[in-house]
Amino acid sequence: MTSRSTWASQIGFILSSVGAAVGLGAIWKFPYLAGSNGGSAFFFPYMILTFTVGLVLLIAEIAVGRIAGISTVPGFRKLGGKAYLPLAYIAVATGFGILCFYSAVGGWTVAYFIDALLGNAAVADKAALGAHFGALVANPVHAIGFQIVFLLLTALVVNREVSSGIERLNKVLLPTFFILMIVIIIRGVTLPGAEKGIEYLFSWHPEAFTWESLLSAMGFMFF
Repeated sequence: MTSRSTWASQIGFILSSVGAAVGLGAIWKFPYLAGSNGGSAFFFPYMILTFTVGLVLLIAEIAVGRIAGISTVPGFRKLGGKAYLPLAYIAVATGFGILCFYSAVGGWTVAYFIDALLGNAAVADKAALGAHFGALVANPVHAIGFQIVFLLLTALVVNREVSSGIERLNKVLLPTFFILMIVIIIRGVTLPGAEKGIEYLFSWHPEAFTWESLLSAMGFMFF
């Protein structure tokens, strides 16, 4: 019987789960959504949905994987029979869709990382940064090339055992991510006009919260 790759430690599993749950939307999209949909009036429904719906779905997803112990499609077939196969295929297709998005962003990250190592002044110049990014995404050779590099790096990690691949990498990347987030937050709140941005983000404006705002909160919960 072929041995199955498993997590070597609980902390490795927790860090990897956090890394999967904390998406780019928490950095990019949330400030805009909260500020334009009532501030705190958006935040509280979002948190309620996260803990009543999102957390339940997350626990269910982990439970299905733990009980089945195999990949998505065979796992759904094992637990629920053929009737659950459409859900399994939707889950797999969703994963491919998410990969298309994240691999593009990952390619940008690789490009900026190389620029930073080479000392490209454009990544440190606020005036030139927009034009630099526009030139990157407008050049299909560069954009797709860096995306392929990111996918190859991802494949190298995923192709290894769980404990020596994803788990080991996340033990380094996740603490680094949170340290960088703390640095970014400190930098952000010390910039001129930061208090106006914080007020815009967290002020209570229930009149700006609409049915569409609730749908946005629900959609962001899955992001």
